[in-house]
Amino acid sequence: MNCRMRTGILVSCILTLTACGGGAGDSQARTGQLNLRIGDAPVDGASEVVIVFKGLELHSNGGTTSIDFAAPREIDLLAYQNGATVNLLENESVAAGEYAWMRLKVIAERNRNDGSYILFEDGNQFPLFIPSGSETGLKINRPFRVAVGGITRLVADFDLRKSIIEPPGQEPNYVLKPVLRLVDELQVGGISGEVDLAALATGQLGGGAAVADCAGGIYLFSGAAVVPDDMDGSAEDGADPIVFQPLAFDGLETVVPYSFSFVEAGT
Repeated sequence: MNCRMRTGILVSCILTLTACGGGAGDSQARTGQLNLRIGDAPVDGASEVVIVFKGLELHSNGGTTSIDFAAPREIDLLAYQNGATVNLLENESVAAGEYAWMRLKVIAERNRNDGSYILFEDGNQFPLFIPSGSETGLKINRPFRVAVGGITRLVADFDLRKSIIEPPGQEPNYVLKPVLRLVDELQVGGISGEVDLAALATGQLGGGAAVADCAGGIYLFSGAAVVPDDMDGSAEDGADPIVFQPLAFDGLETVVPYSFSFVEAGT
């Protein structure tokens, strides 16, 4: 764990989407508008992570709504971190009602050079593929509501630190196992603060410890009774954090800031 700092900040996963507007007359189409923005939690080690989107599907008890883009859209997720987002869908008219989940349709196939990819800081570039990606895409299991005559604004927040893996035998490909949070843009806030890395190094490593020897970080967990754990993908020894953010020492300032965006109300 090497001197990583666990915060006492806990966040619940409760989402309420409110319907606005009155009843629609018989002559009115029962539709609403849907906006979907894409962002990414901070990640290190790569200079570009490009996902190629083809469209999306919305799934409800009444069936499936498919939206296809006129041309595939390439989005570098690393350009949209720390609360920055980009529109994937803007003021799209869809049937009003309750939706159970959505699927982002992407080009992420093995050995494909015109699809999603990751570019590392050393200049090496590798395809990103999702096993059965052409069928499964990026599935987000989160209910949401589109109100009659209203506008629903959602944000799909990637966590690339959890999502990209290099499994043995898959060279030269990297596997994208997407970890996404879907939140209502109007129902979230942010958390920010500062950490004294010099004090943290002394407290964890003893007097005289160098700040550079302390690999500090902030974890954000969900739930008041959660047993916190490192980000290891296993729930057997405790809960993984919703987000992890490293605290980098720049060689000068020992007090460094942190911030979490799109934090839902709760504990």
